[in-house]
Amino acid sequence: MTVESSLTRRNVLRVSTAASGAACALAGCAPAGPAQISAGKTPEAIPSTGTPVRVGKLSDVPVGATAKGVANDVNVVIFRPNEATVLAYSDVCTHAGCQVAPNGADFKCPCHSSVFKGSDGTVVSGPAKAPLPRYAAAIDGEWITVSI
Repeated sequence: MTVESSLTRRNVLRVSTAASGAACALAGCAPAGPAQISAGKTPEAIPSTGTPVRVGKLSDVPVGATAKGVANDVNVVIFRPNEATVLAYSDVCTHAGCQVAPNGADFKCPCHSSVFKGSDGTVVSGPAKAPLPRYAAAIDGEWITVSI
Protein backbone atom coordinates (compact mmCIF):
# COMPACT_ATOMS: atom_id res chain seq x y z
CA MET A 1 0.00 0.00 0.00
CA THR A 2 1.35 3.40 -0.94
CA VAL A 3 0.30 6.64 0.63
CA GLU A 4 0.20 9.77 -1.48
CA SER A 5 2.53 12.25 0.17
CA SER A 6 0.13 15.17 -0.42
CA LEU A 7 -2.62 13.27 1.38
CA THR A 8 -1.66 14.33 4.89
CA ARG A 9 -4.21 14.55 7.66
CA ARG A 10 -4.13 18.36 7.47
CA ASN A 11 -4.80 18.35 3.70
CA VAL A 12 -7.66 15.86 4.08
CA LEU A 13 -9.28 18.06 6.75
CA ARG A 14 -8.73 21.18 4.64
CA VAL A 15 -10.40 19.58 1.59
CA SER A 16 -13.19 18.12 3.71
CA THR A 17 -13.92 21.48 5.33
CA ALA A 18 -13.88 23.31 2.00
CA ALA A 19 -16.18 20.70 0.44
CA SER A 20 -18.62 20.97 3.35
CA GLY A 21 -18.68 24.76 3.06
CA ALA A 22 -19.26 24.61 -0.68
CA ALA A 23 -22.02 22.04 -0.31
CA CYS A 24 -23.66 24.15 2.36
CA ALA A 25 -23.47 27.26 0.16
CA LEU A 26 -24.97 25.41 -2.80
CA ALA A 27 -27.74 23.92 -0.68
CA GLY A 28 -28.51 27.26 0.92
CA CYS A 29 -27.75 25.99 4.41
CA ALA A 30 -29.32 28.26 6.95
CA PRO A 31 -31.58 27.51 9.85
CA ALA A 32 -35.13 27.09 8.59
CA GLY A 33 -37.66 29.29 10.30
CA PRO A 34 -39.61 32.51 10.16
CA ALA A 35 -36.61 34.50 8.95
CA GLN A 36 -36.63 32.50 5.72
CA ILE A 37 -40.40 32.67 5.43
CA SER A 38 -40.38 36.46 5.74
CA ALA A 39 -37.15 37.36 4.02
CA GLY A 40 -38.46 40.73 2.80
CA LYS A 41 -38.48 44.05 4.63
CA THR A 42 -42.28 44.35 4.50
CA PRO A 43 -44.85 41.98 5.99
CA GLU A 44 -46.16 39.19 3.78
CA ALA A 45 -49.78 38.63 2.88
CA ILE A 46 -51.99 37.43 5.72
CA PRO A 47 -52.89 33.73 5.45
CA SER A 48 -56.63 33.32 5.01
CA THR A 49 -56.88 29.70 6.08
CA GLY A 50 -57.50 28.29 9.52
CA THR A 51 -60.33 28.31 12.00
CA PRO A 52 -60.73 31.37 14.25
CA VAL A 53 -59.72 30.59 17.83
CA ARG A 54 -60.35 32.81 20.87
CA VAL A 55 -57.02 34.02 22.22
CA GLY A 56 -58.14 36.61 24.75
CA LYS A 57 -60.72 39.16 25.78
CA LEU A 58 -60.83 42.42 23.86
CA SER A 59 -61.16 44.35 27.15
CA ASP A 60 -57.72 43.03 28.22
CA VAL A 61 -55.98 44.81 25.31
CA PRO A 62 -56.44 48.60 25.35
CA VAL A 63 -56.12 50.54 22.09
CA GLY A 64 -52.43 51.04 21.30
CA ALA A 65 -51.33 48.10 23.46
CA THR A 66 -49.90 44.64 22.84
CA ALA A 67 -50.60 41.24 24.40
CA LYS A 68 -49.82 37.53 24.12
CA GLY A 69 -52.13 34.65 23.28
CA VAL A 70 -52.27 31.05 22.10
CA ALA A 71 -54.19 29.81 19.05
CA ASN A 72 -54.21 26.09 18.23
CA ASP A 73 -51.12 25.56 20.42
CA VAL A 74 -49.25 28.34 18.57
CA ASN A 75 -48.04 31.34 20.58
CA VAL A 76 -49.00 34.68 19.07
CA VAL A 77 -48.60 38.35 19.92
CA ILE A 78 -51.44 40.82 19.44
CA PHE A 79 -51.60 44.56 18.75
CA ARG A 80 -54.77 46.65 18.92
CA PRO A 81 -54.32 49.78 16.77
CA ASN A 82 -57.89 51.08 17.22
CA GLU A 83 -61.33 50.19 18.60
CA ALA A 84 -62.28 48.05 15.59
CA THR A 85 -59.03 46.27 14.69
CA VAL A 86 -56.64 43.70 16.13
CA LEU A 87 -53.48 42.38 14.48
CA ALA A 88 -51.76 39.06 15.25
CA TYR A 89 -48.20 37.92 14.56
CA SER A 90 -45.97 34.95 15.22
CA ASP A 91 -44.09 35.39 18.49
CA VAL A 92 -40.93 33.85 16.99
CA CYS A 93 -38.16 36.41 16.44
CA THR A 94 -36.94 36.33 12.85
CA HIS A 95 -33.34 36.74 13.99
CA ALA A 96 -32.64 33.71 16.18
CA GLY A 97 -36.02 32.17 16.95
CA CYS A 98 -36.46 33.48 20.49
CA GLN A 99 -39.93 34.30 21.79
CA VAL A 100 -40.79 38.01 21.43
CA ALA A 101 -42.90 39.70 24.10
CA PRO A 102 -45.26 42.66 24.27
CA ASN A 103 -43.42 45.93 24.90
CA GLY A 104 -45.79 48.91 24.92
CA ALA A 105 -46.99 49.34 21.32
CA ASP A 106 -44.19 47.07 20.03
CA PHE A 107 -42.77 43.58 20.54
CA LYS A 108 -39.26 43.02 21.87
CA CYS A 109 -36.99 40.01 21.72
CA PRO A 110 -35.31 39.34 25.07
CA CYS A 111 -32.39 37.45 23.49
CA HIS A 112 -30.79 40.10 21.25
CA SER A 113 -33.09 43.13 21.75
CA SER A 114 -34.71 43.22 18.32
CA VAL A 115 -37.83 45.38 18.35
CA PHE A 116 -40.81 44.94 16.00
CA LYS A 117 -43.64 47.44 15.33
CA GLY A 118 -47.00 46.34 16.65
CA SER A 119 -48.72 48.14 13.77
CA ASP A 120 -47.18 46.04 10.98
CA GLY A 121 -44.61 43.63 12.45
CA THR A 122 -41.65 45.31 10.73
CA VAL A 123 -38.28 45.67 12.42
CA VAL A 124 -37.71 48.88 14.41
CA SER A 125 -34.23 47.86 15.53
CA GLY A 126 -32.14 44.74 14.90
CA PRO A 127 -30.30 42.48 14.66
CA ALA A 128 -33.48 41.01 13.12
CA LYS A 129 -33.97 42.07 9.50
CA ALA A 130 -37.25 40.36 8.55
CA PRO A 131 -40.70 41.28 9.88
CA LEU A 132 -42.80 38.99 12.06
CA PRO A 133 -45.11 36.70 10.06
CA ARG A 134 -48.73 37.79 10.44
CA TYR A 135 -51.91 35.78 11.11
CA ALA A 136 -55.53 36.68 10.40
CA ALA A 137 -57.13 38.23 13.51
CA ALA A 138 -60.57 39.62 14.23
CA ILE A 139 -62.83 40.95 16.93
CA ASP A 140 -65.75 38.63 17.70
CA GLY A 141 -67.97 40.34 20.24
CA GLU A 142 -65.85 40.59 23.38
CA TRP A 143 -63.19 38.18 22.09
CA ILE A 144 -60.04 38.45 19.96
CA THR A 145 -59.82 35.56 17.51
CA VAL A 146 -56.81 34.41 15.51
CA SER A 147 -56.87 31.97 12.58
CA ILE A 148 -53.89 29.66 12.23
